[in-house]
Amino acid sequence: MEMEDERVEPLWEYSELNTNRETMYRFLGRIYKVEVDQELLEQMKGMCFPKECSEPELDQGYRLMERYLRRPGNDPLTDLAVDYAKVFLGAGINNGAAAYPYESVYTSAEKLIMQEARDQVLAEYRAKGLNAAQDLGFPEDHIAFELEFMAFLCQETNTAFAAADSRAVLACLKEEKRFLEHHLSNWVDRFCVDIEKSAETDFYKGMAKITRGYLHLEHSILDGWINEIMEETPPAESSSLTEK
Repeated sequence: MEMEDERVEPLWEYSELNTNRETMYRFLGRIYKVEVDQELLEQMKGMCFPKECSEPELDQGYRLMERYLRRPGNDPLTDLAVDYAKVFLGAGINNGAAAYPYESVYTSAEKLIMQEARDQVLAEYRAKGLNAAQDLGFPEDHIAFELEFMAFLCQETNTAFAAADSRAVLACLKEEKRFLEHHLSNWVDRFCVDIEKSAETDFYKGMAKITRGYLHLEHSILDGWINEIMEETPPAESSSLTEK
């Protein structure tokens, strides 16, 4: 019995880390979907950001966010709502210097919404039985939906971890990597640069660094996990990570 527990333990280590990844993607999706409300602001004030991070930009973002949350100002909700409208909706901007949160804007020649990228991600969501847009009225290639889809894929990966099915795990991780490379990584770096250029608050400047840094970190995490699990995957006749 002890030997079996020792073999199973690495699965739970992966699963717990993967749950943290899902949580991070959902958090980032919430940040970009709508303005910050009091509940979210209080939640963030109680967060403990990592003191050290292997990804420099992610570390810079954490420090910037810590600094903002220590002194958010007299009316942070209004300040953040104004900044959100300016940065992501282009409110009050005459020179077009905004960070419009749609993949189509950054990947189409015309820099318009509802282009090929939107059709591609919509097909991805529908293949999983998801309806991303719901009642918000956003095109489906909005960054919030793409981040939430990565969270959904992480959830699917945890189901495969729970079943100790190495081939399903690998398939899920490769699907995550493909969506990350073909969509989020295809435009979010430039999007975050535009946030930093147009944002007035350290909150959104910090979130831009956190988002970009985290997605960079994700590439190494996924590559590492795929390689490790491929080494642990048994021959074709067996699909369990716990079998030898």
